[in-house]
Order: sequence, then structure tokens, then C-alpha cells
Amino acid sequence: MDAAQLAGEVADGFAEAWNRHDMAALGQLFHDDADFVNVVGLQMRGRESIQHHHGAIHASAYKNSTLRVVVEDARGIAPNVIIAHVHTQLEGDARAPGQTRNSLLTLVIERRADEWRIVAGQNTAILPAGQLGAASIR
Repeated sequence: MDAAQLAGEVADGFAEAWNRHDMAALGQLFHDDADFVNVVGLQMRGRESIQHHHGAIHASAYKNSTLRVVVEDARGIAPNVIIAHVHTQLEGDARAPGQTRNSLLTLVIERRADEWRIVAGQNTAILPAGQLGAASIR
């Protein structure tokens, strides 16, 4: 299986667990020592922290959310290590009714003991051009 296929399996698993609101299944996609940074910059260290923080938001604002994913690109960067960029669309955030949030999820996927799991993730919000304000670079 090539890098794009492996990344697709992991990204699809992420979306499937998200859409079932099954944070135990989501956690199983990560190595025990993984790091994840969400769209507001919260860094979660370790699988337990990733599950805990995602579980809390899925019990509230994301309890009816759905996530769609598309792998934009993926490549091996070292033996047993893949980096992937995944476009995501989130709907159903109770804090933003009727809105779709787009983000770019960067995943580092590592093979250990014959299992491909996420070792690092960074989720970056894609803002509409009118919302970039002072942060935009021209």
C-alpha cells in the first residue's frame, strides 16, 4: 500500500470515529505518545489527553457534528513515516449553526510494530479571505 492509501485509511478512520462520536476509536488512531494541536492552538500530549479533550467537546458543541475528509497529499518522509495533508469540513458545531468550517489537518503517521498510527497532528482553520484581517499576508 502506498502513502496516499495509508493516509486515506487513517483519515477515513478519523472521520468515521468522529461521526460516531466514538472517542475511544478516535484515540486508537494515535500512538500512546502522540501530540495533537487543535484549531485554537490547544496542544494535547498523549493519547489519553487527545481522547479526553475530544470527548469533552463531543459531549457539548460537537455532539451533532459531522466531519468530511479528503487527503490532499501524502508522502513518505522517512522509512515508516508519512506526512499527509487532509482537507476537512465540519458541520453541526452548535456554536455556529448552519456554518461549515474548513481546515487543513496535517498528520504525521508512523509505523510501529506493524501498525500505522498518528504520532502528531496539527489542525489549522481555513478562514474566508474577509476574516483574515491583520493575520493576512499580501
